[in-house]
Amino acid sequence: MQRQVDWANGKPGEGLLLFMQAQAAAFSGQRRKSQELFRRSKEANERYGLKENAAWGQADYALWNAAFGDCQQTKESAANALNIARSKQSLVSSALALALCGETSRAQSLAGELVKRYPKDTFVNTTFLPTIQAALEINRGNTEQAIQLLRAAQRFEMAGGLWPAYVRGLAHLRGRAGAEAMAEFQKIIDHRGLVAVSALYPLAHLGLARAAALTGDTSKSRKAYQDFFALWKDADPDILILQQARQEYDKLK
Repeated sequence: MQRQVDWANGKPGEGLLLFMQAQAAAFSGQRRKSQELFRRSKEANERYGLKENAAWGQADYALWNAAFGDCQQTKESAANALNIARSKQSLVSSALALALCGETSRAQSLAGELVKRYPKDTFVNTTFLPTIQAALEINRGNTEQAIQLLRAAQRFEMAGGLWPAYVRGLAHLRGRAGAEAMAEFQKIIDHRGLVAVSALYPLAHLGLARAAALTGDTSKSRKAYQDFFALWKDADPDILILQQARQEYDKLK
């Protein structure tokens, strides 16, 4: 990929290739490296007037920070994204990121904006909005309501980057429904081709580990933790979700 980035240097496609590098870094848990690459991607896209692409990258960075447990960086990156362009993708990713962090009023405001601007958009209404609302309900402790909301997303969730499945898995985990959570995280693992360099893939292994522990299957849980650690062997050690995972794994021994 570096050869492609070098070739694209100084060309309109530079921002996109840097964005792909940033995604790959996030996949490996290299958050600081991904931050720098997302920043460079934003700057490259802005040089060529590609504001929507620039905003998308910052919103995507916000979303990964939310998934990794850094909600302060999530809020900053979401604000940066929306200051650049309030495109559909930046609104969706920023709203979901803020919802995962429990930023209820801001997430609901963005969800409302999506409804007004894209009233007939199939993916917005059947996939993204239910996922955003479900994330908010999880933070309120309403796991059953979250699962109900996500039923609408099942038909198109493969096209939604598997975020509906991931959030559904989180809802089942919060509700301590281990077997149901395992099924959702396994779905992501089984469809890696859809999320080739998405950090949802390693995070699904962690979700599977936590879900298996709930069912009492210590062997399966330990194996899933080990798979997660292998994928994140080069990860920044200060990522909150990684620190939590190591503490959980130590208790299994």
